[in-house]
Amino acid sequence: MDDVTKLISDIPFVEKVYDFVEENLLIKGKVKISFKELSTPLEFTVEVFKCYPLKNYDSDSIKFKNLNLLEYRHVMGDGAICIHTSHHTNLKSKLNYDFHSLKNWIVKYFINKDQDDHYEHIIVDEKLINNQYRSFLFTDTGHSFEKGDFGDVTITALQTGGFRGDSISNHIVQRFIRRSGEQLDCQWSNLYKNMGISYTGAYLYIETPPATYGKFIFTKWLDLQDHLPEAFLNFLLEFQKKSIKERGKLFPVFFGYKIDEVNIHWQVALLEIGDFPIIGYQLPNKEWITTPRNELDINWGITRNSSYKYFFGRGSFSQNFIEEKILIIGVGALGSMVAKTLTRCGCKFIDIADYDIKEPENVCRSEYQFNTGLMDKTEELKIILGTISPFVETSIVEKDYFQGIIKLYHKEKGAKSSFEKGLNQYDLVFDCTTDNDLMYILDSLDIKCDLINLSITNFAKELVCAFNPNIYNFVMNQFMNVLENDTSDLYNPTGCWSPTFKASYNDISLLVQMAIKHIHHLYETGLRKNNFIIESDSSNLKIVEY
Repeated sequence: MDDVTKLISDIPFVEKVYDFVEENLLIKGKVKISFKELSTPLEFTVEVFKCYPLKNYDSDSIKFKNLNLLEYRHVMGDGAICIHTSHHTNLKSKLNYDFHSLKNWIVKYFINKDQDDHYEHIIVDEKLINNQYRSFLFTDTGHSFEKGDFGDVTITALQTGGFRGDSISNHIVQRFIRRSGEQLDCQWSNLYKNMGISYTGAYLYIETPPATYGKFIFTKWLDLQDHLPEAFLNFLLEFQKKSIKERGKLFPVFFGYKIDEVNIHWQVALLEIGDFPIIGYQLPNKEWITTPRNELDINWGITRNSSYKYFFGRGSFSQNFIEEKILIIGVGALGSMVAKTLTRCGCKFIDIADYDIKEPENVCRSEYQFNTGLMDKTEELKIILGTISPFVETSIVEKDYFQGIIKLYHKEKGAKSSFEKGLNQYDLVFDCTTDNDLMYILDSLDIKCDLINLSITNFAKELVCAFNPNIYNFVMNQFMNVLENDTSDLYNPTGCWSPTFKASYNDISLLVQMAIKHIHHLYETGLRKNNFIIESDSSNLKIVEY
């Protein structure tokens, strides 16, 4: 402790260090901060965790607190100043970093009263309700709301899981239904929209955040009183009367408010049927009135805005690429990786085609799962893509179309134009089948969409990528005359099956990810789409364009 107080005393703008004591795993005391720009010194309680200068989990292990500063930006409910500083393992250096960060906060937010460009969500005490956490995920609806709008909310239950050591039940909001009957759907994919409705709640658009200082969420219904129109309270009272047989069940009420000129956030309060925080009574003039029961706490649930721009806010492909309508033919090792990667990168329209079944031995080097047993690859992959992104629309092409029908009829004039028309529904088609016959036929079609063929050599030494036109000649020349594709050592499964190339998931995915990265770069920049080879050795990847 003496080392800490001595080092703090040596910091130039620390005017006074006092009342420091050791308490369990903390060193606690007070400091007075004073410097030229600060008209009056500021006093802070300082808490230093035993692990300092290392972090305490993901949080800084030193706290500066002042409950008189709650109205300022980046001050938590306990008065702690929210600062993030550089890593350092040296005690003196770390203390200097942290105290200078505190000084910077004082200048920026206390003295200059700066406002941040980005929105900071209000602070909600996420707590257990009836021994369980409850979360509700929503998206944009594409509609605006007026202050005082209210109505019903339909909700679908997702999975129950673990959260902070306890149970959590998860849900998605399906739609907001205005009193006029107009339905405002959340913008999920059809997979989620078509899920059954589990139960309903209510919503009220209050426009401004239900928070003190714009950041600490209200804790009592009294705090919300001025935001609750009597018509909405009557609506709740009538609902409770009709639903009294469901006494004890939780009823979610969503309060909506602006976070900027365009975007809305919804915060959910959980009411118990039979004990709503409202009361209706009759005035002497026989008029009925409904008011909040002000003494009751608000039980806030957990909400998350899962709209597309937030869901993929940390990283997606370029806007023009994610809007492309994509078809992937062949969803084995290569195709399933392409599909999953494009989904994680924000692509919205991915159709898939394959006649094959997922066998247990397919799992080790593709994107499938063992626990589903035997299953059509396309059926399982569609489910997997939907579990990754609630925004991807995936349809399955008839399983015999590319491996059977197109081979039987491709020479017939009428059929050929039909095949071309079908493919031209897409912007981008990936052929990942490694089927030379199909590659030959696709290359002969007069199609307007972009066709990309991906194939891989034995032991994943190279990946070959070719763009139409003239895919067939390029790929065949690479495999027959250019690349050293040793086919004498293939994997021969038990039974009468065709041999297949050997390579681990790691080998294949390394090449596939590099190929997708390069393909996206070509589309994003508008560069010429040259055929290319990715060469791999133990430590390097090299792209060779043709």
